[in-house]
Amino acid sequence: MEILDQITDLIRSKRTQIPTLSVIVQKVINLACSDDSTVPELVSVISSDQAISNKLLRLANSAYFGFSTKVDSIHRAISLIGFNEILGLVVGMGVFSAFKGKGAKEVLDMRGLWVHSIGCATAAREIAKKILPGESELIFLNGLLHDMGKVFFAVYFPDEYGAVLRSTQEAQTPLFRQEKEMMGISHARVAGLLMTYWRFPDNLIMPCRFHHLSKNCPHDYQQAALIVELADSLCHKAEIGISGNPVIVTKESIRRELGLSSNAQKDVMHILGEQKGEIEDFLDSLY
Repeated sequence: MEILDQITDLIRSKRTQIPTLSVIVQKVINLACSDDSTVPELVSVISSDQAISNKLLRLANSAYFGFSTKVDSIHRAISLIGFNEILGLVVGMGVFSAFKGKGAKEVLDMRGLWVHSIGCATAAREIAKKILPGESELIFLNGLLHDMGKVFFAVYFPDEYGAVLRSTQEAQTPLFRQEKEMMGISHARVAGLLMTYWRFPDNLIMPCRFHHLSKNCPHDYQQAALIVELADSLCHKAEIGISGNPVIVTKESIRRELGLSSNAQKDVMHILGEQKGEIEDFLDSLY
């Protein structure tokens, strides 16, 4: 069986070894899918899990957000950070926890990858604030989870993915292209399969699934995919974290397609530079 067939069988099989997300995270995903979700509903779901509540409050009080007063309740965290971003952070915690301790660090620099992912999430949110402000909180989550397919590769196909990473470095070629050539599938597509398995809504799945080929993304989600693709490039340029990709691809055509000015892009790069330390603090709170 080829690797692509093994991967799709592994994710789709009812006897799968793929970790499931907690009941709390599934409830939060359901809230994310609903147009009628309310703050009290979200407070109730999060407050029912003490561990998630404590992590969320620790994160809300971290240097990353830099609030001047102590955040002492989930309700206050939602009002300060935003409804959708809190949804995203809880889902992110669930995904981080699902793969924690699975052995991926023997293949990938896991801390470096998560720092890169948080940097990409930060850049995606800042870009969205300028051109798609109503979606900036959810696009943060797209940036946070865009590379989780790499973790799947490292956990379930460590030897094969180790060879891909070495070959990518030697050839100095984009990682997603080397994955496709050697494994038959890219980490972006794997992320899409995983998110479908976990029953994420399409507005979370599609931008991650197409973040390297955003122009192929279904129209309703294409702008978000473009933002994540540009954010990924800017995060590499800012040298935040380690993604395993040795090639920085300039995305000027995407910047122009999004209608983002060069000065606005410089502003995003400035924010990334300023927040390098805070991103590390964010990771310690989330992971």
